[in-house]
Amino acid sequence: MAEQPQQAISPEAQGRLLLQNCPDYVVLLDRDWSLVYANPTFQDRFCGSPETAGTSFLDYLVAASADRLRQMQSQLFQGMRQVELNHRTPDDHTVALQYSFFPVPHPDPACSLLAGIGRDRAADLATVLEVIQLNIELERKQKELAEANARLELLAITDQITQLYNRHYFFQVALHFWEESKRYNLPLTTVMMDIDNFKSVNDNYGHLFGDHVLEQASIRLRGNTRKSDILARYGGEELILLAPNTDLQTGVVLAERLRLSVASAPFVMGSCSARVTLSLGISGTELAHFDNFEALLDSADQALYGAKRAGKNCLYTYAASTA
Repeated sequence: MAEQPQQAISPEAQGRLLLQNCPDYVVLLDRDWSLVYANPTFQDRFCGSPETAGTSFLDYLVAASADRLRQMQSQLFQGMRQVELNHRTPDDHTVALQYSFFPVPHPDPACSLLAGIGRDRAADLATVLEVIQLNIELERKQKELAEANARLELLAITDQITQLYNRHYFFQVALHFWEESKRYNLPLTTVMMDIDNFKSVNDNYGHLFGDHVLEQASIRLRGNTRKSDILARYGGEELILLAPNTDLQTGVVLAERLRLSVASAPFVMGSCSARVTLSLGISGTELAHFDNFEALLDSADQALYGAKRAGKNCLYTYAASTA
């Protein structure tokens, strides 16, 4: 048996179906404000029964809104207008709707109709508030994510005990300043530092106190450096300072200040107390020609050994002729 072809839906029927399912409040009024049509959304909210044809639209409004609508009648039939009206519900509540009214022309002007589409302002406000709340929450989440990423980035470049830069990050930054020094012929000074007799500190007071000494010594050192200086933990009890665009004479003054900051007062944790000193080796691009940054570091390391041999708790400057 042949399949029956489906009947096409007329444009008028499609329009009525659309109005029937519209979530907004749709009405069609004549010039006497009688309801020619009200969609189910309007009927369910404001009418006691589905029989609305012929009833006055003004009866569903509070008195002030009904008066306002009467005064605007001539304007409404001339072109589209927007107006806020307060409706009365069957349970005697008031609902504010934002209406868009527009005329439905007819060859006989006396038969022209007025279509209105109302939207619940309270629902719109609730939607706006929800969007605002979601944006606030999104901003908070984005801020938390940015802070978490910043913490992760800091952890990646920071030594856990001393809170100084770690060795990996130090080399990243130092190589940049090395290249800049060579390109623009700027002085570059580096200071190798070693906590004297640190093994004895660990042996006599324990590793927990040793970590405390590393942490507190780093705080003292950081408090005596400049913003441009790069201070890092090189390894074990060995620390390093890179001073960009700094001549050797200035570097010596800076290094001596660092030595004194550590030796100035004992390190105390509970009942444990110990005086700790630093040996320092300093070198810079003014002292010799270095083929690469590693050679400059090696010269500072040689100077540090010179400070150790000289009795510790002192500063020793690299001398190319005696290396």
